[in-house]
Amino acid sequence: MAKAPLDPTEWLKNMTSESVKQGENVRNTVRDLTLRALQQRELSLKHIKQVLGNVTEGASAGLSKTKVNVEKTMSDVIEGMDEALLKAVEANRIALQKVAEAGKDFNDSYVKKALTELEKLEDEFLSSVKQASAGASEKVQAQWGELLKNTKMAGTQSGAQATQLLEQFGEQMRDNVRKTRAAGLQTAHALSQNFATFASGILTGLSEAMQASKKKK
Repeated sequence: MAKAPLDPTEWLKNMTSESVKQGENVRNTVRDLTLRALQQRELSLKHIKQVLGNVTEGASAGLSKTKVNVEKTMSDVIEGMDEALLKAVEANRIALQKVAEAGKDFNDSYVKKALTELEKLEDEFLSSVKQASAGASEKVQAQWGELLKNTKMAGTQSGAQATQLLEQFGEQMRDNVRKTRAAGLQTAHALSQNFATFASGILTGLSEAMQASKKKK
């Protein structure tokens, strides 16, 4: 009798664990796995945290069964997740731009929620890794803690990009709102109401473009 396929969560943990155990191309593999998982549902902070937690659990499991350079591998895992989140921030940027062009204001609850989640992205990124690493061995958990402390001090690429995006859209969205409010109100409402799903679709397009570019190279 054929075995039932693994659910997405277990699949993500297992694939991450295998990548870490092999110790080759970990950063790129983690990035691609994280991106694939992020595309499975709407691009909300709740879903992002779940994916990052699963990746961390898988990485911790792999680290406990290998003799690779733990510090280097952990850094690769963090960098891989960070690169995936950069794509998520870019997807949000494009989605926000579309909403702004349609004349939607910050006061819309869906847009406001998206901006608030972007503001929290870096803190929630590091918090998710910390929480997920709590089940690892004492040694691995301590190494995660040290890496997270250093990462917080240096900052993440995705966190910096999210901050820049929030600053950029402060004035840009208000200007666009004044110019296009009357003409685009109905379109804006539709876009903002389904913002997380809209951003998820954009992320899928960005990921596919990245994969196509890799194949050409």
